Amino acid sequence: MIRTKHRCTVCGKPASYRCKYCGDTLCKDHLSPDTHWCVGLDDYKREEKLTPAIEVEADHRSGGKKDVTNPIGILSGNCSYLLLVLISVSYVLQLLIPGYTEHLMLVPAFLRERPWTLVTHIFLHGSLMHFLINMLVFFFFAPTLERKIGSVKFLLIFFLSGIFAGIGWSLTTANPLIPVVGASGAICGIMATLAVLMPKMKVYIFPIPIPLDIWIVVIFFAVYDFLMVGSGDAVAHTAHLSGLFFGLFAGMYLKRS
Repeated sequence: MIRTKHRCTVCGKPASYRCKYCGDTLCKDHLSPDTHWCVGLDDYKREEKLTPAIEVEADHRSGGKKDVTNPIGILSGNCSYLLLVLISVSYVLQLLIPGYTEHLMLVPAFLRERPWTLVTHIFLHGSLMHFLINMLVFFFFAPTLERKIGSVKFLLIFFLSGIFAGIGWSLTTANPLIPVVGASGAICGIMATLAVLMPKMKVYIFPIPIPLDIWIVVIFFAVYDFLMVGSGDAVAHTAHLSGLFFGLFAGMYLKRS
């Protein structure tokens, strides 16, 4: 474990340690992996049987472990920030290059001819507000999930949530010629995974002045999207729900394994 100057992801109190198994920032009361929903709990138990638990100095960015076999190498632990940069660059290209958006957006009617759009639509946004809101949410939640489960699993959840969001929209839209763009479905998957792995993580939702558990926030957004399906607004609610359901499944799988 290493000393930090942050707040505990479980109780919100000032924290002075970081778990070497999952990277969570924790107070002394929740330092033990069996008190903070640690994904490395099995490793901790196996080590505990072999040797007494001790605190060790560790690298802040790696969460206490160096992964020399990680296939993404130097990007390990920073993939969420890389994605944020790539999505931002893509939005600028939308503004500068004619036809850029049209070539990469997902149109259900043309999905068989343009299967790559299941991925590329994640990097597009329909307006500046759409882009800013998505990136703000992504900035707060994506790095937390990446630290929790590692970069490779984080990337899988991000892209698969986005892909399932696109498939969900394609199967449920009343007009297959209506395109869909945005990282919202992938972000819903990230939040849902966190809600399973870290249900007591505190989240502030404007204008509510008190922090809420993330599982409450995820349920609220799920109910809202469900009630808004078929409303005729410009939001792909079924895409959000599809990404969210995949994130729940991924979180439950990770928690069991």
